[in-house]
Amino acid sequence: MAEVLNFEHNGITVNATESPEAMGGLGDNVIGLVGTAPNANLLIPKNTPFRINSFTTQAQLDPTGAEAGTLFQAVYQILKVVKVPVYVVIVEEGATPADTQNNVIGGIEPETGRKLGLAALSGVAEDLTIIGAPGFTGTKAVASEFASFGKRIKARVVLDGKDAAVADQVTYSQELGGADLGFDRCLVVHNMPAVYSKAAKKNVFLAPSSLAIAALAKVKQWESPGNQVTYAEDVSRTVEYNILDTSTEGDLLNRYGVSYYARTILGGFSLLGNRSITGKFISYVGLEDAISRKLVKAGQKAMAKNLTKSFMDQEVKRINDWLQTLVADETIPGGSVYLHPELNSVEKYKNGTWYVVIDYGRYAPNEHMIYQLNARDEIIEQFLEDVL
Repeated sequence: MAEVLNFEHNGITVNATESPEAMGGLGDNVIGLVGTAPNANLLIPKNTPFRINSFTTQAQLDPTGAEAGTLFQAVYQILKVVKVPVYVVIVEEGATPADTQNNVIGGIEPETGRKLGLAALSGVAEDLTIIGAPGFTGTKAVASEFASFGKRIKARVVLDGKDAAVADQVTYSQELGGADLGFDRCLVVHNMPAVYSKAAKKNVFLAPSSLAIAALAKVKQWESPGNQVTYAEDVSRTVEYNILDTSTEGDLLNRYGVSYYARTILGGFSLLGNRSITGKFISYVGLEDAISRKLVKAGQKAMAKNLTKSFMDQEVKRINDWLQTLVADETIPGGSVYLHPELNSVEKYKNGTWYVVIDYGRYAPNEHMIYQLNARDEIIEQFLEDVL
C-alpha cells in the first residue's frame, strides 16, 4: 500500500508556549570613574575598568595608606553614602597636569586598538548610570569629552565647576551647553567640599564633583540629588543661601544650572541644585535613560521576528504592562503604548520598520514651594459671633 501522505501521528502531541517575558525593574545606579591612583595594587591594570563594591577592594587603590591620587577618596566617599558598584579606570600621572588630563580623556591606542582613559569605560559589562573624573572635569575641553561620552552610553555626568568666584562660575556655565552635545545630562558643581583624611590627619579639600556623585548615586535615577546632607565638614568657597531669598549667590548659581554645597537648617552642608547645566531636571534625564536602556534590552530579544499582527500586539501589550508597573510604584504618574497611526505605512513595513509610541509623564522635584497666607475678616466675624 502507498504511504498515507496526510498522516501525521496516531497519538498525542503537547506543545507549550511561554507568555512574553517580563521586562523587570529599571535597575540601580552603577558608577564609572576615571582618575589617578599611583600607589594602587599592581594587580589592578591601568586603563582597564576595575570593579569596586566594598571598602576592602577600595583599599587596593592605595594599600600604603597614603591616599594618593584622585580615586581613593572619591570612591571612599561614595561607599560611605551608598553601596553601589563603582568601576574605576586608573590612568598614569603625566609629567605635567596637561599630560595627566590627556590621559584621563584617553582614546584609542593606534598600535593596539586598546581603549584608554575615558574610552575604557565603554568596556564595562554593567550599564553605567553615572560617570565622572573628580579633579579633571573643570575645563571645557574635558567637560565636553565626558558630555559626549555620557550621551553615547546614556549616563549622567557629574562635572567639576571652576575654582572661581560665583560670577566667574556663572560665566563659565554659559560657555558650556547644548543639549545636542550631551550637556543636558551634566550636573556641574561649584565649590570644593572638605573631608577628613587619615593620611593627612586633617581636613582636605576634594574636587567639587566628589560628594555630588555620591548624592546622585544615593537616590533613584528618576529622583533629584538636591537637598541631601553630605559628609562635607567645610567648603572652599562659602555660598550665600537663604530659602526665602531669590537674590542670593546660591539662587544665582542654580539659575544658571550650577549646583553647590551650602549650610542649611538640615545641619552641615547640603548639595543644592536639581538641574543640569542646560536647566533640565537631572531626574528627567535619569528617567529617560533608565527607560531607554530597558527598551533596548527588551527589544534585542524580539529582533528578526516576523511582523505579524499577533507579534506587534504582543509587543505593545508587553511594554504597556511594564509601563503600568512604573505607574503603580510611582516612578511615573501615567503612560500608554500604541502603534503610531501615521508613521506606520506600507513602505515602512516593507522595509521592516515599525513605530511604537510610548507616552509617559514625569514627576517634577519639589523645587519651589509657595505658601499663600490669607488674612480673612470672615474668620474674625465667625469668632466674634461665637464669643458674643
